[in-house]
Amino acid sequence: MAALTMAWGCSSSDDDELEASTFEPCGKPTWSVNLVGTDNTPSWTAPNPSDYESSMFIMVKLQEELEEYSSEADRMTVFIGDECRTMPAKPNGNAHDYYFILKVWGNAVDRDVVLSLRYYCATLHQVFVLEGKESFATERTYGFDEDFVPPLLKGSTKYPVQTSLTVNLPDNPPFTPADGDCVAVFVGGECRGVGTLGKAFTVFRTTEKETLQVRYYSTEKAGVYTLKQTLSSENDITFHF
Repeated sequence: MAALTMAWGCSSSDDDELEASTFEPCGKPTWSVNLVGTDNTPSWTAPNPSDYESSMFIMVKLQEELEEYSSEADRMTVFIGDECRTMPAKPNGNAHDYYFILKVWGNAVDRDVVLSLRYYCATLHQVFVLEGKESFATERTYGFDEDFVPPLLKGSTKYPVQTSLTVNLPDNPPFTPADGDCVAVFVGGECRGVGTLGKAFTVFRTTEKETLQVRYYSTEKAGVYTLKQTLSSENDITFHF
């Protein structure tokens, strides 16, 4: 999607109308996205190996953004169509390197099939699902020679619509940007994304129709600027004051 740069203004002579944002003094906010869902623990059933001709191995490294929520109660599996093709795997490793080792069973006829990687995070009560058309590769291994880190957050059941957003500042902003600054996107009073200036971050949405509001915390000014203008599907904005 082409990046758009948006600037806001108003032709009214009223001083309040001319302002593109509001400001509220405060300490640094603890913005975060609530990823906790309502999914029940899935009842994935391991396949009977005797029903299949061969197998392949996949080692999945857990996405960094999900590491802090991982626990021994987590499970990961692979489906081909509606069939579970692995023993649901527990996480291996430590708090900074979680891996799931999956033995996937299949047959020679499994060509151009819909394969889905499913991860249940017990802490978040959420199943993340990534799907793609693949061919079963007999006796192949993936993720052992180099890390295989699928973007599981993109398969969120709570926030199925995700947008990448970059927030920039105009020339001569009313403060000097600092390392402690941060930006956030809200839908109503709910935080849906947190990032830093000039770097793309993920905005989580339930539908494409949700309108987004951007907030910027300035360390120098010790307060939050909130854009009056709401957004819909922009990828790149310039925060005006």
